[in-house]
Amino acid sequence: GERVLHGAATSRCPPPPISAEDSMLPEDPVRAFQLCYCGWLILSMLTSSSQYQLFYTWFHSSGIGLASKRGLGAHPSKLYGIITPPALTPLQMRAVGVAFTACLLASLAPLAPRPFLFGAFALSLLYFPQLYAEATLSGHNPILVPAVLLLLACAPSLDAAASPPSPPPPPWPLQLLRVYLASGYVSSGVAKVLCSFRFRRYWGLGTSLQHYFLEGMWSRPADSALTRSVQWRLVQSPRLLTIFASGALLFELSFAVAPFSGRLSPLWCAHGLAFHGGILWLQGLDFVSFWSASLLVFAFPLSSLLSADLRHAFEHEPLWLLPAALYTLLQLLTAVSLYDLWLDDILPFSCCPMFMPPRSPFDPLPKWQTMTTAPLTGNVRRSGSMEPLYWSPCSGVFGLSRADLQKLPQRVVWFGSTTGMPPEAERFVRAECRAKPFLLFANFELSAELKCLLHRWVDAINSGELADAWDGAKMEQLLQLQQAGLDAFRACVDRLPQRTAGPPADCGFSPPTAVLKGE
Repeated sequence: GERVLHGAATSRCPPPPISAEDSMLPEDPVRAFQLCYCGWLILSMLTSSSQYQLFYTWFHSSGIGLASKRGLGAHPSKLYGIITPPALTPLQMRAVGVAFTACLLASLAPLAPRPFLFGAFALSLLYFPQLYAEATLSGHNPILVPAVLLLLACAPSLDAAASPPSPPPPPWPLQLLRVYLASGYVSSGVAKVLCSFRFRRYWGLGTSLQHYFLEGMWSRPADSALTRSVQWRLVQSPRLLTIFASGALLFELSFAVAPFSGRLSPLWCAHGLAFHGGILWLQGLDFVSFWSASLLVFAFPLSSLLSADLRHAFEHEPLWLLPAALYTLLQLLTAVSLYDLWLDDILPFSCCPMFMPPRSPFDPLPKWQTMTTAPLTGNVRRSGSMEPLYWSPCSGVFGLSRADLQKLPQRVVWFGSTTGMPPEAERFVRAECRAKPFLLFANFELSAELKCLLHRWVDAINSGELADAWDGAKMEQLLQLQQAGLDAFRACVDRLPQRTAGPPADCGFSPPTAVLKGE
């Protein structure tokens, strides 16, 4: 089967592989990918590390319950389900960030890049777990970094970067990386298919993207008038969104053949970059700064077969192949078993269970929204803000206490309904907050106008029919109601004095019993 796929891929006369002469990159695809990947990460660190440091300096001394935890993901989880990362001081955090970036920079030099790649791997497992509550790093964005750096550190061909042989040795590290990356995409697609059966609704309908777009427009509103205009047009066009949603699902599932795609592999790279760029633009979710760099592994067409490359590595470089293959195998087992869907997170291994339920703005399932300011950076879409969606006062897993709410530098409103809750989701919501047609929480006093608008929004989506999502006029009314709520939130916040991070006594606000509203 692999040979058939490879033959089909190479028989269509695609563009020739990237070479040193026409691309200014090394002939060895492993070294070429390593230079591009590390360069991407360096750029992300140089442009965002100061914002990460600003966030962490506040987070470390905030006194909220979340500040005592470290790990990956929103829980956060222990590394590999075993190791609890230590909590760094802000000074140590800065030093680790500088050291991580320095190792990436040093790996660009042709002299012994592999020790620096291994150093960057170890430092990534220390640096990113400190930032699990930061808006752009709180989910899966950084989880591929350790895997890519470790597998590159196991690549013997990088030892000859100063005087590379011609032709280069088989690129088995890239073959393993392709399998590793493809497993996450495929398992994410499979999870969506399974949820389609569970909820008896096809995930690829445009109503799913309608729901997720609206959610992002509440929690991560765009500053650009063009972006808002495109969002409105798409939300009112569920048939067009059906094409996009079905295409996204097919894109994820198609990664099952991507490792065997030969010279067609750049198609997956290009599609993936456009996919995650679109998510960042339209939903404000960042999978570009770190995750998307790994897609460059498909940018370099490979003419050799995966099985042949692995056989060569087993015969000539077994000491480096075995740890890389074992690490990849553990990810494959996690993805195939959907481990973190059924059981618990063992990040950075993951089946990537993201945006799984097939949704509609008017479905009977619970709906939960949030609006927040971003005083540390000015915009929640930028690096350095606190993740707005995961934690709330009514969550049984990602909870925030009344005292925690008063220590947040941002003004936050949480609202929605918890009716129609599936049994699988009950543990995520506190018992006293379940089966409520309307809930409203905030860490500041809300205006009567804002309360009324939020109540009207929740009533509108709970009283509507599934067919209403396909009615452009009704969706326009819903969008207008949402915009009125966002405007009222901004007006309400603008009338209040500027809030600074610190304990409640330093905020100049009403006591917690008057500040927290739950209706």
